[in-house]
Order: sequence, then structure tokens, then C-alpha cells
Amino acid sequence: MNPNVLLICTVGGAPEPLVASLKHWKPARVLFIPSQDSEPQIRQRILPLARAEGLTLSEGCYDIQRVSDPQSLSACVQKIATLTGEVLAWLGRGDSFKVVVDFTGGTKCMTAALALLAHRWACDFSYVGGTERTKNGLGIVVSGKESVLHTENPWNALGYQAAEDAAVFFDRGSMGAAIRVLDEALPRVSDLTAKNQIAALKTLIQAYAAWDRFAHAEAHRGLADALKRFNDLAALFPALRDVLGDVLREHLGHLNALKDCRQPTLAFVQDLLANARRCAAHQRYDDAVARLYRALEAFAQTRLRDPHRIQDTSHIPLDNLPQSMRDSWQAKAEQGCVRLGLQDAYVLLRELGDPLGEQFVKLELADRERSPLVARNQSILAHGFQPIGEKAFRALWHVSLELTQVVEDRLPRFPQLSANPKLT
Repeated sequence: MNPNVLLICTVGGAPEPLVASLKHWKPARVLFIPSQDSEPQIRQRILPLARAEGLTLSEGCYDIQRVSDPQSLSACVQKIATLTGEVLAWLGRGDSFKVVVDFTGGTKCMTAALALLAHRWACDFSYVGGTERTKNGLGIVVSGKESVLHTENPWNALGYQAAEDAAVFFDRGSMGAAIRVLDEALPRVSDLTAKNQIAALKTLIQAYAAWDRFAHAEAHRGLADALKRFNDLAALFPALRDVLGDVLREHLGHLNALKDCRQPTLAFVQDLLANARRCAAHQRYDDAVARLYRALEAFAQTRLRDPHRIQDTSHIPLDNLPQSMRDSWQAKAEQGCVRLGLQDAYVLLRELGDPLGEQFVKLELADRERSPLVARNQSILAHGFQPIGEKAFRALWHVSLELTQVVEDRLPRFPQLSANPKLT
């Protein structure tokens, strides 16, 4: 007996294939899945034949899970699904414990249902064939000629399905879900080629997930690692081979300009705009508008720093303000310094004679009632209780592009992966 093996098998009319499987695996426990017609085979023929071959299963070492309708896929699925708890409990005993699924016997619906459900279990698939068949090789296996033909890990194939699912989640902006799918698949895949390809995809998605949350240094390291594993990525996405490498290298350049950023720059502003666009594409308009607000604030800060040499709008000496502002801000000063918000930063630019301040007014962004920024201030993520909709986002999006003079088509876009992933 192999004390760590649980064998799950569908039962058909011929006992010999199951006896061959029992001899091969020597399981400590067996879950037989018969129909009403095939159930008598278990005690009348399968167990006695196995005993004659030196393998004895006592009453406590096997269980019978009969399907109510062997010709109904849904009935078979419902019954076999009840075995999941026992499978997980068996595997939970330790890394050395193993589940083997044998779908040789039974109706097509029974075997299809077992394969369908077992792909979510960490198990091996087994199939009993033979070296000789009746009807000139087209009939059933000749008794005594059975052999276990296939013992394989289904996740070596299903891992590619997991990669496809992860690519779909990635394209929808669900980075966390994509990574979880790959995390579930990776420990189950044993084929080294498949494992390397799936691991490369995880590295790529993790890099973009870091970029999406503004962890630019982490994203830069991850994307550089993904580029080193480009052949694995190209094998997963052969239709994208010619463009994906160029996109990744271009994005690595964007991240190189951001990874050490400790003050607002034009690259930082563009990154905020691109992030806002991604949020809006997934209907996260409150998040999108919050990013636009920060982009406009950062853009004012870059202009104040160069050419006006005002390094930090959160700590401006009162003496550095124009006289027209100094008097009104005198009461708000702390230790001789003032903190300017977005609106005040553009007021300062206007007082300094910078045309950007005038453009801010021209676009009605300074208007306390009609400004597209009003929606942000009333949003749940700012000071109000009103969720932001697409219309409010669009209004602020267009004026943000006009004020910053950023060309939308030049903003970085995350790659789309789910068009033609490899499936084998």
C-alpha cells in the first residue's frame, strides 16, 4: 500500500482496468464513482480480483459515491463536486499526500464530469489502456492486457488556461485577480517550460501592478526582469512577439524617468494622467479625478520651480510671495512660511506673470462655481458625498490635457495581452 495516495475512479462495466489501476497506484484509500448498474462490480468483481493480485481494501479504506443519472452531465457534476472537501482534507495532511484521478471507466458523462471538476484539484490524471484490443484494435482492451498508459499532471496543460485567464484579468485592470490566478497555478505545474512561462507572466503583471500604484522603482526592477525573460513571454503570446518587446522597452524608459523622482516633473504629470485614464476606463471615476487633481497641482509645482525657483509649495517663505499676495496670506503664515494648495499655486503663477496662471483662468478652472474641479471637491474622496460620474471626469480630463499641453496619444498605455495567448 502507498499510505499517501487517494485514488478517485469512475466505474464502468469492465473490472480489469480498475484492477490494473489499483495494482499500479496501491492507494491507501479509494473513492469509487459508479452508476446503479456498475456499482455491483465493485464488491463482486473489482475487490476480489484486486485481492487475488495481492491488494486488499478493507471496508474502511474505500467509499462508494453513486451518481443518480450516469447519462446526465449535470447530475454527475453535482455528485462528484461533493468529493472536493475530502480531496482538500487529504491533500491538507502534508506535501507528500497525493490524489490520483482515474477516468477510464464509466459513461462519457461520468468521465467528463470527473475531469471537469478534478482540474481544480491538485491531482494527477491516470488512464488505463492496453497493449491489445478486440475488433482489430478498435474494440475493448483484451482482459489481462491492461496497462496504465497515462499518468500526467493536468496543470501542465491547464497552466496555459490560467495564463489566459490572468491575461484577461490584466486587460480589465484587475491586477490582483490576475496574480492570484497565477499563484494558484504555479505550484501545480510541474513541466519546467510551462512553469517558466507562467512565472514570467506573473513577473510582468506584478511590474505593471506596481506601476499602477506608483511604486515606480519596484515596477522598473520587475519590468527589467520580465524583459530578461522575454522568450518565455513571447512563447505565451506569439501574436504579440513583434510588438511586445518594443512596448516593454519603451515603458522601461518611462519608469527610468520616474523611479528616482522625489519632486514633480513633467514625466510625473504624464504618469498621473495615464493612471487617471486607466481608472476611467474601468469606471473608477472618483479615483480618476483624484489623479487629475494631483496632476494639475504637480504641473503648477513644476512651473513654479522652473523658472520661478519656488521649490516647495508646502513651505514658501512669505517674503518670496508677491506683495499682492503677501498681505492676504500674512494671517495664515506659520513661522514666516505659507502652504499653497492647487488654486493658490495658479494664483501665484498669475501674480508672477506666468501665462500658465492666465490659461488656468481662461479654462474656467479658477471659477469656484463652474470649474470642473468643483466635482472633485464634492466627491467622496475629497470633501463631499457625491460619487463622480463619467461626465464630470471627461470635463476635467479635456481641460487637464489642454492646460498641460500633453498629447493623449503619447501617454503610456499598458499592453493588451488577451488577444491571442498560447493554449496547448
